[in-house]
Amino acid sequence: MNKILDFATTPLLREEWEKELVNLIHSKYAPKWNAKIGDRIGEDEYQFVKSFQNEFLQAKNDANYQTKESILSFIEVFRNQSEFFRSRLFGLNIRDEYESIPLTNRDDLQTNITAIIPKDLDLSKMVINPTSGTTGKPILAPNHPKSIGCYVPLIEYSVEKFGVKPIHSPKSTFAIQLCYQEKTIEYATCHSLAGGAKFAKINIHTNSWRKPSDLQNFLIESSPQILTGDPYAFESAMKMGIQYKPEAIQSTALELTPALRIKLSEYFQCPVINFYSLNETGPIAHSCPIHPEWMHILPHDLYVEVLSKDTGFPVPSGNMGEIVVTGGRNPYLPLLRYKTGDLGEIQFGPCLCGDHFPRLRLLSGRKSVYFQNTNGDTINPIDVGRILRKKPFIFQFQVEQTRKDEWECRLSLETEIIKDEFQWEIEKNILHKELKSLFGENSKVLVSTNFPLDGKKQLAYINSYQIQTEANK
Repeated sequence: MNKILDFATTPLLREEWEKELVNLIHSKYAPKWNAKIGDRIGEDEYQFVKSFQNEFLQAKNDANYQTKESILSFIEVFRNQSEFFRSRLFGLNIRDEYESIPLTNRDDLQTNITAIIPKDLDLSKMVINPTSGTTGKPILAPNHPKSIGCYVPLIEYSVEKFGVKPIHSPKSTFAIQLCYQEKTIEYATCHSLAGGAKFAKINIHTNSWRKPSDLQNFLIESSPQILTGDPYAFESAMKMGIQYKPEAIQSTALELTPALRIKLSEYFQCPVINFYSLNETGPIAHSCPIHPEWMHILPHDLYVEVLSKDTGFPVPSGNMGEIVVTGGRNPYLPLLRYKTGDLGEIQFGPCLCGDHFPRLRLLSGRKSVYFQNTNGDTINPIDVGRILRKKPFIFQFQVEQTRKDEWECRLSLETEIIKDEFQWEIEKNILHKELKSLFGENSKVLVSTNFPLDGKKQLAYINSYQIQTEANK
């Protein structure tokens, strides 16, 4: 596959960037690339991100984070531009009645997205990033290259706090994202906001490599400054015996337990940075270098609340509540008191690390869940989701391993497929066959339509067999 970028995907591409990228892509140790991705950063986007970075660094220096008072101007702007904001704020004096503003949830983003998008925007650069999340019900979140580009200064700031100095050079590979899945996209690219430094996403599953030794050799040859990925991928890399020492590991997408953080830090001999980010919001927080169980709010343009799930009002410091965010820089998705579904507590005041933005501690985040097939091998739940999400009639799902060889797949289905019993029987048999193939020989899979639709954020993956097994030890 020809992986050379072009000016359509990378408008600011330079010859020396392309030369270094081609060397990486055509390495004899390279994985089986299957995608081509550019940053889509043109001159306007470049200047936007640089302006954002300057404002962000100044805000960090001045400890000038968003408060309920400061976020009001953001809300007023979109009150006049977004039909969703206008309807939610109708009749409210937001300065005096802020807590009366209705909360936004995932269902609003799924059903009211056209009302949320501000009017009269140029939609030609819209990028759609489906969320994976933990609910099994993806959100087709619209985004813009300039707001995606803002990830770069935010990520760089977070690693610099741990002593990593990003190298802005096409000869440098800044980050490689590790995945462990049966199938996923794999690509290499360079980034205009990092001086052409290279980025890549690779799958460490054996399916993606021509020889078992290629993975190890590719990491050594490309020499990324940091490795990114979820805890599942890093635990898999550790169990596979991968020997590479990055300057730092950045863990995201799932809850990183303290035990695994310590184990990874000892194994890879580098700091492990917990990174809290949602597709809908972008980066929210990163772990404190001194108190790693706490995560400093990262961007200066997000207002973060922690609300009681019973009253909907802010909880005092030291109490648990739901994390709710307002603001952001995504022109297509301004957020108005958006419920993340994650629980935590918030703490204010100076920190010894020098970052004086408020701190979050996630108390019940997106916990990682693993399955085991009938042979005892680990299955990444993402591979289960890949099978289910390709079916357009499945709105939500929950998969639970109930025994060593038994699974229940609970589905919320489109009305039309439920009415057509004959067609549903055909589709159910196809699903049953695909899932049994993944779970292993002699596996038993119950496909049902009793998904718990009670309005709560449901876990997409449960391994009750593993929980019971550990409880009996």
